[in-house]
Amino acid sequence: MPKRITPSQIYPVLVFAVIIAGLYATSLYSYLLFHSLVEIFAIIISLGIFVITWNARRFIKNNYLVIIGISFLFTGFIDVIHTLAYKGMGVFPQFGSNLPTQLWIAARYMQAFSFLAAPLFLGRNLKPGLVFTGYFAVTALVMVSIFAGVFPVCYVDGVGLTPFKIISEYVISAFFVFGMWLLYRKRREFDRGILNLLYASIVLTVAAELCFTSYVGVYDLMNLAGHLFNILAFYLIYKAFLETGISQPYALLLRDLKQNEIKLNEHASKLDNANKQLEAVNRELEAFNYSVSHDLRAPLRTIDGFSNMLKEDYAGSLDERGRGYIATVGVSVSKMSNLIEDLLGLSRLSRLPMKVEKTDLSAIAGSVVAGLRQAEPERQVELIVHPGLTANADPGLARIALENLLRNAWKYTGKNDNAKIEVGAEMRDGKPVFYVRDNGVGFDMAHAQKLFQPFQRLHSEKDFPGSGIGLATVRRILHRHGGEIWAESEVGNGTTFYFTLE
Repeated sequence: MPKRITPSQIYPVLVFAVIIAGLYATSLYSYLLFHSLVEIFAIIISLGIFVITWNARRFIKNNYLVIIGISFLFTGFIDVIHTLAYKGMGVFPQFGSNLPTQLWIAARYMQAFSFLAAPLFLGRNLKPGLVFTGYFAVTALVMVSIFAGVFPVCYVDGVGLTPFKIISEYVISAFFVFGMWLLYRKRREFDRGILNLLYASIVLTVAAELCFTSYVGVYDLMNLAGHLFNILAFYLIYKAFLETGISQPYALLLRDLKQNEIKLNEHASKLDNANKQLEAVNRELEAFNYSVSHDLRAPLRTIDGFSNMLKEDYAGSLDERGRGYIATVGVSVSKMSNLIEDLLGLSRLSRLPMKVEKTDLSAIAGSVVAGLRQAEPERQVELIVHPGLTANADPGLARIALENLLRNAWKYTGKNDNAKIEVGAEMRDGKPVFYVRDNGVGFDMAHAQKLFQPFQRLHSEKDFPGSGIGLATVRRILHRHGGEIWAESEVGNGTTFYFTLE
């Protein structure tokens, strides 16, 4: 069913038609009066477009409209000077008809460039204040160049338009046409009604520019026709900006909301697919864990069982070397079993549920230290745990991280008669950075990038036994909390592990 045209839609068109007819009648009486009224109309529209755009800049997500809206303030300013400089106004008599023509062509260049550049900023981060400053600087440079005599001559009295002026009108028209093509390519960013108004405005502006290529006198018929086309173009800009912004204040916002909804649905779909893939990977990981837990442990248990049977039942038949072989098998089986357990623990860390709460790290560190002392009471180690260390963390995972760091410090200070281990914190950029510091063997910082990778060791297993999984476990725990870990060390002077938890 065709859309019905209402009286409220007809009245503005009729009023505008009457205004156009009245302006034409005015031109028959006084072209200067006609020109002044036309330019005042365009200036008012320019100022209105800027006011609407600037006050709504925090809500308008369409950068095209923001750039065009800001540009109209400065083209309107140049048009004000153009109107005052027009032949017969008497404001700048010493410049003749060249000055208003130069101002006109400068304003149209700015307008055309704005329509050409604006589509390129759709979807980008735009700072309106920076755009305003840029237009202000360009406008100032243009005005200085015109009044200083640097700007090319556009009109010669008694001769007419210069080649620069005529060529410029064609260049400006080309800018507008290319800008309309770019606008068409970005048409999905606009409401259809606004887009059609912008198209029509650009077409009429190009028609006006073509009219301005053929007049000889500033009062000629083609000059008049160009101004009428220009008024029509400004009226359509008015329809696109002002009427949409006042009569339908939510049209642009609803358009943006719809676009955001579409993008959100697309992201949700991608996220759903990613979650499904992640679930599939987790199922494969669980299957691998099951395989490791059962398929690999079963042969180890068999090897361990048979080696124990050999040791118990055939000990008398074996010499010292044979018994040494059996002992080596037992130690290797134990290492392999511990390594499997550490690997399983590392893989489970990513799937363990987290319950983040205010956690007393000092209490956890104190408990771990007490366990280390109890396991090796003969060792003399100065252990310092600063009080009041707290963070938002999962208590269970925080304990695993501190156990690994403190056991690491305990192990690498084992050959130091004056061993010292310290747990504390310092403020950096207003946030707490925790540390575990020791005076152990240390390491070469050239190899620091290997430190938190599984199975990477910076010291021989003979001197410092271990699986090489502990620090990788710590890093994974801290990453789950949104934190980081890094180390500072020097060979022979100990190591400090710094870490954050949020």
